[in-house]
Amino acid sequence: MFSSVASTAATAETFTYSGGCFWCTEADTENLVGVTEVISGFTGGTTANPRYEPGKWGDHREAAQVVYDPTIISYEELVRHVFATIDYEDNGGQFCDRGRSYSPAIYYKNESERLIAQRLAPKNSVVPIEPESTFYPVREEHQDFYKKQTFKYKYYRFSCGRDSRLNTLKEN
Repeated sequence: MFSSVASTAATAETFTYSGGCFWCTEADTENLVGVTEVISGFTGGTTANPRYEPGKWGDHREAAQVVYDPTIISYEELVRHVFATIDYEDNGGQFCDRGRSYSPAIYYKNESERLIAQRLAPKNSVVPIEPESTFYPVREEHQDFYKKQTFKYKYYRFSCGRDSRLNTLKEN
């Protein structure tokens, strides 16, 4: 058992993206086979040590950092998944959440990842593909929010129209 855990840890990679509210991006990604953890946080800005308080995250976006085993799920599969779970035609926010802090982005670590993300972007995509920058995890109370506050999370997701819009994008 321990050798399997050590093997997974040795091959673990990270992939970071923004897709609106990090409660939703975490919930959309965490149950993928090969994903070992999804951490909610902030990235893509210049403000040092952003916090989840009004005005304290500066120019960062809410983001999800995905820890995954590349022998089970590939970077390409993760990028495809992201484009299927965000509104790639809207860079002014996502669903009912507006502004840069909720806008989508895919972050790459190297040229190969950049090229893959560009190739997989849907024809009408306005999602920026940017170099990875410092990722700041948000406080524990926001991690796994969809599990800890199931009713609040489901109400928020429904009233924001996230799934309704995603279904419309799939139909087009």
